[in-house]
Amino acid sequence: MTVLGIPLDASFFVLMAAVAVAGIVRGFSGFGTGMIVGPVGAMTFGPKVAIVILLVIDSLPMIPLIVGALKKVKLRELAPVAAGYALLVPLGIWFLKTGDTDTLRWFMSAVIFVAVAVLWSGWYYHGPRNVPVRLAVGGVSGFLGSAAGIAGPPVILYWMALRTGAGFVRANLIIFFAITSIFSATGLFFAGLVTTQAVTQGALYAPVYLAGLTIGARLFGFSSEATYKRIALTIVLSAAILTLPALDGLRP
Repeated sequence: MTVLGIPLDASFFVLMAAVAVAGIVRGFSGFGTGMIVGPVGAMTFGPKVAIVILLVIDSLPMIPLIVGALKKVKLRELAPVAAGYALLVPLGIWFLKTGDTDTLRWFMSAVIFVAVAVLWSGWYYHGPRNVPVRLAVGGVSGFLGSAAGIAGPPVILYWMALRTGAGFVRANLIIFFAITSIFSATGLFFAGLVTTQAVTQGALYAPVYLAGLTIGARLFGFSSEATYKRIALTIVLSAAILTLPALDGLRP
């Protein structure tokens, strides 16, 4: 059976389940979509398709969250980071376009494991917080985001060190990802990686992601920042382990 030319097979529904979970995690924590959908999508349909699906599901459904986040966002912090992101998007897309599937999947897994370890350790950046540093943080995020769909960790580590609470970090991340998705979409389109099939599949997943976002957003505020962080990182780590390329032979 197919819908709009997309086969409704086991791979389709495995990724749909990951999208739903990622939506819930993103709704209450402000991050996690790329670190959950990225490795699952790379395992089921390949990294190049997964990046486009990520871009599609993380666009229009985010509008309800963007409206609320605009009231809390700090543009002085956000603008240089977003600019740095834009500068290194082309390099990340080049890496994505020229890399083979296994290399890209291992790279994605390695980035997630390092990010989870650092985030779980409680370490955050405590150095200078000037414009060059913000540009650098955004640049690393831009490369990782366009090469592996994992743009969040650098900015999370940078902004959480401000100790201004989960609300500020969540708001900045929501607006940051909304802005940078435009940069990524433009780069992927001109690189020839935006296919009709990947966009259509992303559109089919978008309602599921939106439902997850809604549930996650309603959960926000019912628990502590530390609890949200532990839940999000546990789910992210589980997804990364279960989708390791080394385990491909053990899966049906």
